[in-house]
Amino acid sequence: MLNFCLEDGARLIAITATEDLPTVVLPTSLEYSSGNRIASTHQDIQFCTTADGVRVAYSVIGSGPLLVRVLGHFTHLEMEWEWPDLRHFWERLAETFTVVRYDGRGIGLSDKYPGEFTEETRQHDLDAVLTNLDADGAVLLGISEGGWTAAMYAAAHPERVARLILYGAYSRGAKARPDYDPEEDEALITLIRKGWGRDTPVFRQLFTSLFFRDDADPKLIAHFNELQRAAADPDTAARYWESIHDRGDAQEMFRRLDLPTLVVHCQDDMAVSADEGRLLASIVPGARLVLLPTGTHYFPTDRDVITKVVAAINRFVDE
Repeated sequence: MLNFCLEDGARLIAITATEDLPTVVLPTSLEYSSGNRIASTHQDIQFCTTADGVRVAYSVIGSGPLLVRVLGHFTHLEMEWEWPDLRHFWERLAETFTVVRYDGRGIGLSDKYPGEFTEETRQHDLDAVLTNLDADGAVLLGISEGGWTAAMYAAAHPERVARLILYGAYSRGAKARPDYDPEEDEALITLIRKGWGRDTPVFRQLFTSLFFRDDADPKLIAHFNELQRAAADPDTAARYWESIHDRGDAQEMFRRLDLPTLVVHCQDDMAVSADEGRLLASIVPGARLVLLPTGTHYFPTDRDVITKVVAAINRFVDE
C-alpha cells in the first residue's frame, strides 16, 4: 500500500503499487512552528577513520534525535555552511534534531582517495561516522545517490537505523533507466576530466544546472560552482561520477526494507525524474510519498520549500 499525504498530515490517496500512480503536488503555503528553541549556527567539525583507514570529516549541529545526511555527491562542509541558502535547511532541522553531515572519502574536507569508489567504500564512510557517534536508532536522510547508500545501510544494520528518509533518490541507477544514453554519459565524464578544475565555471555549470532552477540566485549558483571545484579534483570527480552511474537496478533491495520510510521528491526534478520517486515509494513497504512543487534536485534552498520539507520530516519522525 502506498500512502500519499498533504503537508498537514491528512491522508489524501491510498493505492496499491500495481495501480497507476497519480501526481500529487503539495500546496504552496504552510504555517510551521518550531517551538521556542533556536538552533546554534555553529557547526562542530570532527574526523573519524573508516574500517579501511580513510579519514572522513563530519559536522554536528543542534540537539535531539540523531539525523544523518547521506550525500555522496561533491559536498564541502565548510563551503556549504558559508552560504545562508545552503545552510538554512540544516539550521531548521537542527531546531529538532542533532544534524550530522559528512564529506565522503576523497570529497571536501575528508582524506584524498586514489582508489576505486564502490558501494562498499560508501558503506565504510557512513559506518565510520555512525560508529564514532555511537549511533543507535538514527534517522538517515539519503539525498539523491545517497538514498541508495542509506537504504543499503539500513537493510544491513537495522539496529542502528530507526527511520529512513529518501530525498530525490532512486531505485534504478542511471544504466537501468529507459532514457540512459551511454554516449552522453561518456561525454560528461570526459568534460569532468578536462574542465572540472579550470578557473572558468562553464564546465561545472553544466552539472549545477541539474541541481538548481534557472531562477535561482546567481550568487548561489556561482558559490555552488566553486563548492564543486573545492570539493574534488577532476580525476576524483570523474571517478566518483563513473561509480554512481555504474549502478543498475536495486528494486529488490528496496522491496526488502523493513522500517518506516518517507520518500520526498521534487515534482519537476531536473536530475532524477519524479517518476523515479513515485516508483521508489511504490516498492518500499509502507512508504509515504511527498511531492514538492519545485524542480531543485539538490537539498532545498528555497525557504518555502524548506518549511514544507522540515514539517514533513518532523511529522514523520514524531509518528
